[in-house]
Amino acid sequence: MISFENNNLNNLALPMNIVRMLTAINEYKGKQDLYKKQSPQILNTLKDVAIVQSAESSNRIEGIYTSNKRLREIMNNKIEPRDRSESEIAGYRDVLNTIHSDFDAIPIRSSVLLQLHRDLYKFSSAKGGNYKSTDNVIEEILPNGSKYIRFKPVDAFRTPSYMDTLCEEYRKEIAKGEVEPLVLIAAFILDFLCIHPFNDGNGRMSRLLTLLLLYQSGFEVGRFISLEKIIEDSKETYYEALNKASMLWHDGKNNLQIWIEYFLGVIIKAYKELEERVGYIENTKGNKSERIENAIEGKLGYFTKSEIRTICPDVGEATINRVFEKLKIEGKIEAVGKGRNSKWKKI
Repeated sequence: MISFENNNLNNLALPMNIVRMLTAINEYKGKQDLYKKQSPQILNTLKDVAIVQSAESSNRIEGIYTSNKRLREIMNNKIEPRDRSESEIAGYRDVLNTIHSDFDAIPIRSSVLLQLHRDLYKFSSAKGGNYKSTDNVIEEILPNGSKYIRFKPVDAFRTPSYMDTLCEEYRKEIAKGEVEPLVLIAAFILDFLCIHPFNDGNGRMSRLLTLLLLYQSGFEVGRFISLEKIIEDSKETYYEALNKASMLWHDGKNNLQIWIEYFLGVIIKAYKELEERVGYIENTKGNKSERIENAIEGKLGYFTKSEIRTICPDVGEATINRVFEKLKIEGKIEAVGKGRNSKWKKI
């Protein structure tokens, strides 16, 4: 809301690095239809991987997780959630599926956001679908264990009107088409996080809304490469950018460019990964064992089976394990640590 006041976004002077990022993303966007025509099977495989990674990473950022086996069974609707964490993962799955399938039929209105939040908690004992009932604060835990208030969001009483205005202003700006949509989306998400409209689920809702708004503006990379995983992998930078960009937000004097730069960086990384995945799979069709070996050969430093699985999403777990064991016996790789999450390195 604050970002949209006083024609702020129309008058925003963007530095050249952000202009270059916007140009690059729009160029990547132009390749999406080509990928769909040339590599539909590859994209379907990537989509299956991305949707699991998205639910896993977005929830894990908030300390919500379950075992890999249970996660995949929940994502495939094969089991019922057995605790709060699994209930919230199942809710995220359903909202994510709704956005993937019906994004163009979901209007950006306060009432609709409440419905999405309701569905996020439909498997949980916690009640969703209502704005916060009490004022909340964003705290940070210091190394000594003490806490301090990093940011005070909008108070509970004013939250409904702020959300109504935010959604209305966003719709107006998108309809006018005078401001780059990616800038509008970044501003919407920052304002949403600064309003912090719910008692719980604000972070996960912000990531779901990011996908929704991007899809509606034609940026579909989040279908095939998990934006949530990229955010999780850059979590410290994410919180740093959010912290700096929210300073003086209530006064309308915050530095939105800091957040825009981080936000665009996530999208560029996703598009680069998509290009690499499509190109890699197309250029290494044939023997799946060879593809695994080539993927390992292309890694620098430590790597995990999960990383190789992401590079070759259509290769089965048994094949990956067999190639790892073969290379281990041949003395080409060795494990560092034990267990499912052990790392590997080339010898």
